[in-house]
Amino acid sequence: MDHSTYVLTVVCLPRDTPTRESRDLTEHAIARLADATWERWTAAPAPHFTITTRLRRGKLLQPWQNSAAGGPVKLLALDAMRVEARNRFWHRWNVWSQVVAGTPTAQPFWMFHNRHLLNPHKYPLATAQEQYLAQPRITAMRTYNALPNKIMELQTGHLEAFQAGGNTYAHLGWLTALPGTAFVDVDGAFQSSSGDRLTERLQYLQDTNRHIDALRAGDYLVALLAR
Repeated sequence: MDHSTYVLTVVCLPRDTPTRESRDLTEHAIARLADATWERWTAAPAPHFTITTRLRRGKLLQPWQNSAAGGPVKLLALDAMRVEARNRFWHRWNVWSQVVAGTPTAQPFWMFHNRHLLNPHKYPLATAQEQYLAQPRITAMRTYNALPNKIMELQTGHLEAFQAGGNTYAHLGWLTALPGTAFVDVDGAFQSSSGDRLTERLQYLQDTNRHIDALRAGDYLVALLAR
């Protein structure tokens, strides 16, 4: 993983983690991340999780209004986060479908990049980038993103997921809501998602959501911005 930029990292901690104060969760999460990767990290709590409870907020890490950086699973509104993300992705897909209406299906950049890697002398990277950007669908998305009054950003890295259809893209939002870009499960195993290939992203999301759903009510989730 590139440590030059901060990435949202979600760390699972077992319910028997010693925590005299909620802020102890930060130290335990950073230590768990370092143990999982054998690397040193700079990290700070991130207000990633939605909360709705007015009780036992002292058990939450940095609670503020309707968000927190972590706490026991039972105090985090994980279902609500997933529903909200699904609705947000559905809305984004509807905007995208209007923006690209009438344009042919486009190829994601990784396909051009792979062609470059197979024959870098005959097909230089600059040519790969030029041909990728020249696709009408990519041009439509980039043009919309350049508008000062756009409703939202349409990430070109989401191209494959957009083209898979509205329901698929909305379900991707549901899956994306919780895990972050990197993840440490309750057993201390580290996973990360990088790049724009949809198949790799889906595998990461499938694995991490399975781990989250297997957590017990007293287990902890902690969100860090780490690099």
